Amino acid sequence: MNNKKIRLAVVGIGAMGLKHIDAIKKTSKAELAAIVDLKNNSITKKINSNFYPSIKDMFKSQNVNGVIIATPNSSHFKDALEVIQHRCAILIEKPITIHSKDTKKLISEAKKMKVKILVGHHRRHNPVIHKAKELINSNVLGKVRTVNINCQMFKPDNYFRQSDWKKNDGAGPIFVNLIHDLDLMNYLFGNIVKVFSISQSSLRGFENEDVSGAVLEFKNGIIATFLTSDSVASPWSWELTARENDVYPSTEESSYLIGGTKASMSLPNLKLWQHSKNGHWFTPISGTKYPYKFSDPLVNQIEHFCKVIEKKEKPIITASIANETIKVIEAIKLSSKTKKLVELKD
Repeated sequence: MNNKKIRLAVVGIGAMGLKHIDAIKKTSKAELAAIVDLKNNSITKKINSNFYPSIKDMFKSQNVNGVIIATPNSSHFKDALEVIQHRCAILIEKPITIHSKDTKKLISEAKKMKVKILVGHHRRHNPVIHKAKELINSNVLGKVRTVNINCQMFKPDNYFRQSDWKKNDGAGPIFVNLIHDLDLMNYLFGNIVKVFSISQSSLRGFENEDVSGAVLEFKNGIIATFLTSDSVASPWSWELTARENDVYPSTEESSYLIGGTKASMSLPNLKLWQHSKNGHWFTPISGTKYPYKFSDPLVNQIEHFCKVIEKKEKPIITASIANETIKVIEAIKLSSKTKKLVELKD
């Protein structure tokens, strides 16, 4: 491929599909070769690209190097399987699938066809997370013991009217929002091994939950809690605190609180809290913000996808890594249903 641009196709021109298209336009490494959607409507007609009503039709006419799947969650499995048959690299928007058994099938088929799969947990491409990982690994926090995750927001009714799939099983704040937070916890602290969760049905009458909370135990002994909801007026979500997307009004709050034996950290404002020298509960504590250089995680993700296609980098978030988070979500849902502690198996 040398100096030629990587030719990418985007399947599913909804909110995330449009974000991926925008990210492609912001990188010099790639170009938008085609878009695929069931409807050729006013939105798709505004995009300066080749339109196709199906993946099959697109591959008949176009030679692309990679495909981004941004269809409804429940469609990811079948769409990815179809792309794999064309031996084309794939970036699948999260969740990779809504069932871990389906992800295993994708992994098996991709291995057989020698296809690279990346998963769109784009927050791993945010420089603030890289800096947080660096600080945690440097032992400045000491031994991390606790994590608190807040993922609460209020989504208006028209958010759900835009796409019916958002009302169905496989959507909800766990699969749409919290999945990002769970992926980051896996990246920062390793595997979750035990889950106890409580969820409540949607006040709007949808199939999915609209509030859920849980206690999580990591393999290394860290205890974490989370609260997630899409029906609560709240400043405590990554979307409202990370400033990744200008569409969300920013707040000065944080959505993660990480407690260590030497210091604690809040994210995404990257503030380190420490007592004075040899300090403890009865001595002053103060917070210091750590600087970092921001760059758009979605653009970084596209550039990484291009390098994987060029065989210059290995996927940061493989299908196997993404499936660990799907297994945690399945455990959360099972625990909520049975009202029992669920242990995850390796």
